[in-house]
Amino acid sequence: KWHLVSSPVSGAVAGMFTGDYLQTHSEATNVYTDVTLASDPLNIMQGYALWCTSAEATTELFSGITNTKAKSIGFTKSGDGWNLVGNPYPSVLDWDKVTIPGQLSGAIWLFDPTVGANGDYRYYINGGGLSNTTTQYIPSGQGFFVRATGEAGTLTLQNDARVHGGQTFYKASETNQMLLVKATGNGITTQTAIRFIADATQQADRLYDVFKIMSGSPDVPNVYTQIGNEKMAINTLPGVSGNEIVPMYFEAGMDGIYTFDACEIESLDPEVPVFLEDMAANYFQDLRDKPSYSFGYTSGAVKDFRIHFKNVTGIEETETFNVSCYLSNEVLYVNFPEQEMASMAGGAILSLYSLSGQQLMQTKLTQRSNAIPFSASRAVYLVKITTDGRNFSTKVFNH
Repeated sequence: KWHLVSSPVSGAVAGMFTGDYLQTHSEATNVYTDVTLASDPLNIMQGYALWCTSAEATTELFSGITNTKAKSIGFTKSGDGWNLVGNPYPSVLDWDKVTIPGQLSGAIWLFDPTVGANGDYRYYINGGGLSNTTTQYIPSGQGFFVRATGEAGTLTLQNDARVHGGQTFYKASETNQMLLVKATGNGITTQTAIRFIADATQQADRLYDVFKIMSGSPDVPNVYTQIGNEKMAINTLPGVSGNEIVPMYFEAGMDGIYTFDACEIESLDPEVPVFLEDMAANYFQDLRDKPSYSFGYTSGAVKDFRIHFKNVTGIEETETFNVSCYLSNEVLYVNFPEQEMASMAGGAILSLYSLSGQQLMQTKLTQRSNAIPFSASRAVYLVKITTDGRNFSTKVFNH
């Protein structure tokens, strides 16, 4: 697996990783290049990508004089601004104690190789609270990304940003008004956050917003919002007024059924409505009433959603309704309550999906009782029924 590393000593050379693969990262091109000479120095505060060839847990021993006092490294903005740097100290670094240059985002991105098939990035920004996916504490020997948002500059670390043994890693949780949307699939959960802070703007704020680094793992769900063309993991806005509709997007590398869970709604003003809109399904769901939403997804597509922080016109027609639905002996039975039929003048659309997200059937229903032949293997299927803006979904099992 890949790791991001950095040397906590001076005088270390690439040869200490003999047998593994060590790479440098170019901000200008976003390309990694192999380090081929064992004598190449491991520059202080520079981050490196390391592929460890051993299948077992491995401990690397750095040989040299441990770094202390102030350390600096230049960062550039000739490409997208992603600079791979590292903790230069033999102790934990507290990012909250670092003075952030004006040309640099306040966030950090750490790679976690344990998430999914190929790993994923965790991120932190001061004040992010539960919208963060890691803490401000950067381990010794850890490489991490920072992003230049302005011109080139210099990042300087001081000794007082170090956390020594015996100190407690604790920080009170920040209280933010936010909607936290968690996306779950393939046993993996990721998240995105929409926050409201009065000092923020609708543009990318370097000390409030966190850019999204998309996962390279096909099994990791990616959920994000956007500011312009930038994908955002944390999108901080000045308030609900003027930002009542926030587009949200989903991508993954595997077909399947994925689930959104809306969290931290209680942090918002209780008078603020919160609705999820599935653009393709033309479906609205009140997240205060039903915070969980499952959907089928086919890989390769960008699935569009909208978060509405306002009442949706005609929302009384988008509530779910009751249907009896089951699959038996290769027949799908769908029975509507009698009281529903009066409001179904246009009939209902039934869609049947496999758990991989593939649509297997779509048909129109006009009768109260329906028996639909369906030759199926012994498996679980997802049924969605839509009529006049109302929606019903359930899972059925073919015995």
